[in-house]
Amino acid sequence: MTLLTQPTPPTPATGQNTTPPPTPTTPGAATGTGPATGAGAGTATATGASAGTGASAGAGIITGTAPRTTPTATAAGTITTGAGGGTGTATGTGSGAGAGTGAGIGTGLGAGGRPGATSPVTAPAPTTRFPPPPPAATRRPAHRPTGGDDTDQATTDAITRELRHLLFDGDEQDTIHTPWRTLITHDAFLTDEDDLTPTQRTARSYQRLHLLNATAAGDPLALARDPRRLAALHEWTGIADSALGTLAGIHYNLFLGTLLDHDHPEHRDLTPYTTLQRTGTFLVTELAHGNDAAHLKTTAHHHPDTGEFTLHTPTPGAAKFMPNTTTTGGPKTALVAARLITHDGTDRGIHLFLTPLHDENGPHPGIHITPLPPRHLPHPVDHAITTFTHVRLPPTALLQAPHNRLDPDGTHHTTHGNPQKRFLHTIDRVTLGKLCMSAAATGTARAALTIAVHYANHRHTTHHNTPTPLTTHRAHHAPLIDHLATTYALTLLHRHTLNHHTHHHHNGTPPPPDPTHPRYPTDPPPTKEQTHHLTALTKAFTTHHARTITTTCRERCGAWALHPHNPLAHYTQHLEGTITAEGDNLLITLKAATHLLLNPPPPPPTTPTPPNPLTNLPHLKNLLQHAQHIWHTRTKQALHTPTTPHTPHTRWNNATQPALTMTHLHTTLHTTNALLTTLNHTTHPTTHTHLKNLTNLYLLNQLTPHTADLITHHHLTPHHHNQIHTTINHLHHTLHPHLTTLTHALNHPHQHTPTPPPTH
Repeated sequence: MTLLTQPTPPTPATGQNTTPPPTPTTPGAATGTGPATGAGAGTATATGASAGTGASAGAGIITGTAPRTTPTATAAGTITTGAGGGTGTATGTGSGAGAGTGAGIGTGLGAGGRPGATSPVTAPAPTTRFPPPPPAATRRPAHRPTGGDDTDQATTDAITRELRHLLFDGDEQDTIHTPWRTLITHDAFLTDEDDLTPTQRTARSYQRLHLLNATAAGDPLALARDPRRLAALHEWTGIADSALGTLAGIHYNLFLGTLLDHDHPEHRDLTPYTTLQRTGTFLVTELAHGNDAAHLKTTAHHHPDTGEFTLHTPTPGAAKFMPNTTTTGGPKTALVAARLITHDGTDRGIHLFLTPLHDENGPHPGIHITPLPPRHLPHPVDHAITTFTHVRLPPTALLQAPHNRLDPDGTHHTTHGNPQKRFLHTIDRVTLGKLCMSAAATGTARAALTIAVHYANHRHTTHHNTPTPLTTHRAHHAPLIDHLATTYALTLLHRHTLNHHTHHHHNGTPPPPDPTHPRYPTDPPPTKEQTHHLTALTKAFTTHHARTITTTCRERCGAWALHPHNPLAHYTQHLEGTITAEGDNLLITLKAATHLLLNPPPPPPTTPTPPNPLTNLPHLKNLLQHAQHIWHTRTKQALHTPTTPHTPHTRWNNATQPALTMTHLHTTLHTTNALLTTLNHTTHPTTHTHLKNLTNLYLLNQLTPHTADLITHHHLTPHHHNQIHTTINHLHHTLHPHLTTLTHALNHPHQHTPTPPPTH
């Protein structure tokens, strides 16, 4: 299998493998092919670790079967190297005029062995590594149904372009999204993996990580500093290889990003991590301390005489659980969270320590890694339990920053008196990790919806002796249209929160202001503290709704979506991970609820009911604000209701259920702001109409559970309550002819849309 075919560079380039060769376990083989061009006529041959050069031109094909110790080769045109077991050669021929040499990369997998490493080729800017995507018309499968949309093709294409512009970061779409979207259409992501063991599937994901690093990532350090590109990485890779998104998020965000956020990263040699000679991982949670990781027990004793530290797991419950620390994927280095104990025995709080875990020969002394039982998923991660037995670390292992410093004599300095705040500052990259989980969830929801709509268009049932597409049935397409509206809303909420996070935490450019006279008024942008809590709520909100969407889409596709060839079969399992990772949804939502109780939103204005209130978007938003105010009041009343015993714990237990409803409505209001802001930026009238109808449908669906409260508090009349169902049904009818167009705007790669079963 060829993992990458490089364009022939204009100047000579030499492929080189600097990764130490892993020890083979059982034989395997890998082959690679690629075009070759050059000048004159010549032949190049490489065997083992030898290298050959030649001049050739025109076009030729180079094929290779390489041993696990990947040869270094320079040849005319492009050479693809593979990693596997056994021995092999790579040869190339060509004739014509011109001159050139080239380098290529490839990987293979020997049965039971480690993945081959890609050559550390310097990647150009992400947008130039791959050719641009083909025009929309060429990406559509033949005879693709239009869903009844009778809009002319030019108008449909204009609508699709504007919707994608609005959904995918506008003019920055080609920088933020296109490299990742193009990456997952590569042959490396389109191979059959049914015959691979769980370990081999994990190894395949690490191979793809090398491919990502050598291509779409561009400058790995720049990627680690760019929140929006990091989030987009998860948005697209998650639909093709969920383990790759996990591995990349840990390596680039939690590991490299944390290194860059601490003191003097230029004094550390980051080359092993930027070239993936060593993969980074992040060890914080323990067997006995997950959501309460601030109470973890791993220790690091400082020795002022040498400046070294001793890293130790003092109890079984302090074992690190469950990061990717096994030898699969090659050597790894971890950032380990441990309590710094100075020479006087004082616990100085949790710090991070740069700790090499293993190399080609296995774990380093004192480090014990126990792989967890493999999960039988298409893309499992090599989760493990890791312990340390008096592991000596050099003085440079401690990560220091202005909020945490240690002098050589053991004197400790901190700007945070609160240990909890100091710990959260130390692991601040987890906040961005929440938005990476939100990105993975929204990308998965878009993919699931696209597959389900595609199936509904192609799958036929017999109705009055006439084959009829499933999509014509209201019972089938109404839930899909509801979820389409929610998917648009989740995508825009994610963008809204991520843009504010980037502005407040990474010195980014603030989001563009609304037009001077917006059609739909929106609230002021959130402050830095509000954005921190909104980030947690966005993660919980998007992952929860995305799971619901994918479950419905799986059901709408019947037995066809239960088989491994259909990604819908495992999307829901992927989303289960996003719900727990980077903070359990329930916990982070309740934590945000306490902030809302202490910082209540202002009461909504009481405005006269406008004509046609159920289609008036500002009025519907006002109703949501009233619903939030009602539940905020209920939560405060529950918190102050006498309990037995009357303790803070029992009082909070009394208030948690209304608090969860309050935070859900609060996040829904932020989602509404994101939708209305986007509507303010539409330019094409038909695009505006479609997005307005989707927003209208979303708001009515969100308000429906609260109509009784709104009637009781005189914000909604019984007549309008009775009209909600009719209005929703009318919106389904209005949007249905445009279902395919609106889904096509989600830009899901057709290579990841499985072909439905035959209709005859």
